[in-house]
This record gives sequence, structure tokens and C-alpha cells, in this order.
Amino acid sequence: MRYWRLKPDARLEPWIHCYWYVEPDPQTASVQKEVADRHQLLIPDGYSELVFRLEGSFMRWRVDAPEKAAEMRASYVIGGRSHSVLTHTPGGLRLAGVKMDPRALHTLLKMPLTEFRDTIVSCADVACPSLRDLEDEVANLVSVDRLAAVFDRFFLRRLTDEVAEETSIARLLERIRATHGAQSIMTWASDHSVDPRTLERRFLARMGMTPKQFARIVRFKNSYRRLGVQRPGERRTYLESYYDESHFHREFRHFLGTSPVKWMNDDARYRTTIADHLLEGEMNG
Repeated sequence: MRYWRLKPDARLEPWIHCYWYVEPDPQTASVQKEVADRHQLLIPDGYSELVFRLEGSFMRWRVDAPEKAAEMRASYVIGGRSHSVLTHTPGGLRLAGVKMDPRALHTLLKMPLTEFRDTIVSCADVACPSLRDLEDEVANLVSVDRLAAVFDRFFLRRLTDEVAEETSIARLLERIRATHGAQSIMTWASDHSVDPRTLERRFLARMGMTPKQFARIVRFKNSYRRLGVQRPGERRTYLESYYDESHFHREFRHFLGTSPVKWMNDDARYRTTIADHLLEGEMNG
């Protein structure tokens, strides 16, 4: 498979993390079966996503619920995801997508993301005609070279200066990121005289997950990135956001389905190459 990670227009960077495109690689046809047999693990990253299916299908299931595997044959929206999923691609797949701040998706759809919590919704079931028009335009592209321009034109028309920010949510997001997910949500709410239940309801509507779920994702994403660049003998900075090593190991198993030792020994049952590629700058920087 070939993957492209495309940069959005600079005016969209506060809201759009990246665009992406995947298609079969004709130069690696001889090893397609080997690649197809590998499961890809997609860990939560705190973003919402639009996924446009252009050709083919793939299997998708929660890492903790393999019995609920579903074949993805339509374009869909991901609001907020707090669990990891596995995918299996038999080949011949073409997809295009957008990773975006959930608040931007909230503005685009003009509806709370509460009902998108830890689930996916078909684009056909979302009351957003412009999204279906975008799906048609992407499907009719003959070259990936024009994909970023199509997405830019769509989002510049709908997001620039339009994303409705709520001050308390924006401040809490800033604090969670600044502390790498270590900020206590209850403490923050108390310090800012915000009712915790009201805060959670508003956060969930705009982010598709609760503040605690988002902080957990940010904490693990930061530690995962640091673990990836850890050198022998160095101070274990990837543990800084956790109570102790056993806490980190529990979280590692929750998100990746295996232990850190097995993962670092390249003995995992699957790979995160796609997730790492799409989060370039976060995972590798």
C-alpha cells in the first residue's frame, strides 16, 4: 500500500491536522499478501476523522472486541475515539481522509458529537448535504495531486473564523496538552469554579469524548512517542506522566494490546505504521 500525508492550507492548521490518501502500490504486488495479512493498530489520537471509501473494503474492530468485526464498505465519520481499533485490508483498497480537531467537526455538522462517542456514523446517515457533495468530488478525482486543493477549498469555505470555541473548553484543552495529560479534571474544574458535570457535558458535545478520556489519550500518546525515541541508559521520560511503571504498563496493554517488552522486541501481532505516519510530528518529534 502507498500512503500520502498531505498538509492543509496554513489558514486551516488550527483545525485540520492533515489530509491523507491510501491506495495499492503496484510496485509491491509480489508482497501484497504479506502486507495484507498484517493487522494495523490505530490508537486513539484525540482527533475526529472523515474517511471516504473510494474503492474496496476492509475489516475494522475494537482491539478488545474482535467478535464485533465489521466490514467497512461506505464512507464514515469518526467523532471521538477513546479505544484502539484493528484493521485488516485484503487489498485493492483506496481511501481518502481528514484528521481534524473535533470542534471543527462539531461546527461542520452543526450538531453535538455526543452521539458519535466511541462509534462511527456513515456519511449517508449524517444530515450534512455538503459532506456528501465533498464525498462525490473526492470520488471523481483522477489524481491524488488535487486532493489537498479539494479539501482546502471545502474547509476554507466552512471553517475559517467559524469554529465556535467555548472559553472553558479551550482553556482546559490547553492545560491538558501542556501537562501531557497529567492534569486532574476535577482539580481544574474546582480551580476555575466550573461545575464538573456541566464541563463534561459541554466537552463531550464538542470533542466526542469526556475530558478524562481525552487526557488519558494525550498522556499515552506523549509517552508512546517518548518510548519510541528512548535510547539505552537514558532516563525513562516516558514514565513521567504516570504514577509508576506498572501504571504505564497497564495503559500500554490497554491501548496496544501487548506489553512494552514484546512491543520493543518487535514481537507484536500488528503494526502502527499508519498511525505513526499520520501523526508525524507528534509521534516522531
